[in-house]
Amino acid sequence: MIRAKFTCQQNILNHETQTAEVILTPVTTNPPNQENLLFWQATPAGNITLQITNPAASAQFSVGTEYYVDFTAA
Repeated sequence: MIRAKFTCQQNILNHETQTAEVILTPVTTNPPNQENLLFWQATPAGNITLQITNPAASAQFSVGTEYYVDFTAA
């Protein structure tokens, strides 16, 4: 398993399609803390873009909130 830490940058609902677009980017060193610095050194750039059709699922993402993302081979 690989663990990364991302911040939600955007959660916009398209009212016409009822689809949310959620964009997350790797944490930065602002605000500076030891954990974010370690994650930033490993993954300083990138993004995850999700299109979510389940309103209950998209509501789980709040702009500015940090999330752990775990990657496990399937």
